[in-house]
Amino acid sequence: MKILSLGANGAVGQLALDDLLKANHEVTVLVRNLSAMQRKDPRLTVVQGEPTNASDLEKVLAGQDVVLSTLGARTNKRTTLRADVARNLAAGMKKHGVRKLVWLDAAGVGSSKEFVQRSSFFFGRIIIPLFLNHMYEDAAVADDLIEKSGCNWVIVRPMSFTNGAKTGNISVITDMSLTVRLRLRMARADVAAFLVEQVVKDDYVGQMPVIFT
Repeated sequence: MKILSLGANGAVGQLALDDLLKANHEVTVLVRNLSAMQRKDPRLTVVQGEPTNASDLEKVLAGQDVVLSTLGARTNKRTTLRADVARNLAAGMKKHGVRKLVWLDAAGVGSSKEFVQRSSFFFGRIIIPLFLNHMYEDAAVADDLIEKSGCNWVIVRPMSFTNGAKTGNISVITDMSLTVRLRLRMARADVAAFLVEQVVKDDYVGQMPVIFT
């Protein structure tokens, strides 16, 4: 498959890129700084540009089968990063006939907020409002734009990350009315593996699964 990867220089994005290439996908990455992309592979195309710039994004959307985005703000400052990218993707994917979007989000955003508050008091009622509120507000706007985009989307919502080894033991919750005891952290490698799995599978199309280990 032909995959456009956004955020490939990030911690989860690098792991997802490795998994995509190991699976023999043809991958195009859009990066702000070409020198920051050290990975070399005959199936990898690196293009300089900004996903917040609609024209830059359009240049790399044509001919793609799936978009995989692991983009996210690195600090809790007020931002419209995710919303801007989601808006550009919704328009560009429709224009170029790109059928599917796999989007990295976070547990506690939007419709998963109350679920996380019930399932993890510390994370849901202390960490999110004190340290993640601005990022999550932007993420919720992006989710709404994606949900209305008309493409086949999967919005993946993990808990917070570690650099631990991949376990392969991922639990998935799609029913936000449940109360589940959540582990606060999961390995980035597990998150990346789940995202790449959604590129080829349609198990969670149109859903926003919370994942944890």
